[in-house]
Amino acid sequence: MNQRIYDEIQEAQRHGRQKYGSGPEYLEHDDRVHPEAWHRYIEDHNERAALSTPTDRRSHLIKLAGLAVSAIEAYDRMCDAKEIA
Repeated sequence: MNQRIYDEIQEAQRHGRQKYGSGPEYLEHDDRVHPEAWHRYIEDHNERAALSTPTDRRSHLIKLAGLAVSAIEAYDRMCDAKEIA
């Protein structure tokens, strides 16, 4: 993956976690999001991207990628916690 794109996706994650999260790493919010909600958030940004100008489309796709990565990370933490419990 292009490093610039990777950095932008990470920044989108940080921004979202600071806006909606809590705790030192903002993971508490992500871990409370229901799996279906992640799908709705991703779907919302996909629809926005489809209806946007090319410049805005890219921004929505970066946010969508950040959401997808956050959803995967939350899912992995949930699975890890269940294995330990």
